[in-house]
Amino acid sequence: MSLERSDLCVFHPCFRKLLTWRSGGERSITGDHPMKIILVAAAAILLIFAEAGGACAQADDAGVAAVRAQIEFNDRAVGRAIVTRDFAALATLWSPGMVVNSPGNNILTRAQVFAAIREDKLAYTSVKAVTDSFSVSRDVAIDMGHEAIVMSNGPMAGRPLIRRFTDVWQNVGGSWVQIARQATYVGIDGGAVYGHPDPALSR
Repeated sequence: MSLERSDLCVFHPCFRKLLTWRSGGERSITGDHPMKIILVAAAAILLIFAEAGGACAQADDAGVAAVRAQIEFNDRAVGRAIVTRDFAALATLWSPGMVVNSPGNNILTRAQVFAAIREDKLAYTSVKAVTDSFSVSRDVAIDMGHEAIVMSNGPMAGRPLIRRFTDVWQNVGGSWVQIARQATYVGIDGGAVYGHPDPALSR
């Protein structure tokens, strides 16, 4: 039984380039060329996988970009909700189990962050966040970067400050909600920003 060149081309068009016969116009691969069959098939399979890998990479990049766009949209919504004290909106954007490693050197639950908002401890004149790294692993997205802020009250009100942050989001039932945050001021005691300096850092 012979294997026709047209049969091979069905699998992938690269066979049209790879199959060049010099046997007097013969258009089939017979048992006289077993090594040629193996080499041609192997080369074509490698090309197929290479193209499939490229397509998957493009799909992955598009998927990450879509998630990042949604996270950025949610993050802007969080900022607006903090300013307007829209706790109903925050309740949909922040997981009930959200935990924050605060820049004030303490760990807060979602309820404690709500309390800090009510006490005007999260009042800013300006905030500008820049993402340095964004990644997605299954249903978890991690946003890392830095932000330039100016507090509108407290011991350091009006002073430009920089802090590093990591925000962790999870897709729950088709919606991205924030489950954790870590933020640290650069070059200063974060506790001092909120009026409770860390004694260990002031020695």
